[in-house]
Amino acid sequence: MRILDILIEDQIKEKILKKHNVKSSEIKQVLLSNPYIVKSGKDRYMAIGYYQRFLTIIFEMEGSTAFIITSYPATNVQRKLYKSKKQR
Repeated sequence: MRILDILIEDQIKEKILKKHNVKSSEIKQVLLSNPYIVKSGKDRYMAIGYYQRFLTIIFEMEGSTAFIITSYPATNVQRKLYKSKKQR
């Protein structure tokens, strides 16, 4: 999967910042830095990556554009999954 563009609606940006204290710049850095990505639903994906801290990002793809649904600090289980998959 190749992500060339990342779109976050303003209301989603505000919600993620208020509820999870995650900035849009952090989301972009994680998605552009080779995160671990798995398909998590019909049209959704989950990315786990690191940029100053571990984040989990839920998004949908259309072409090479990622449309952000939500993002939050990664749980311990998600961090372990990322570490186990990326150290191979």
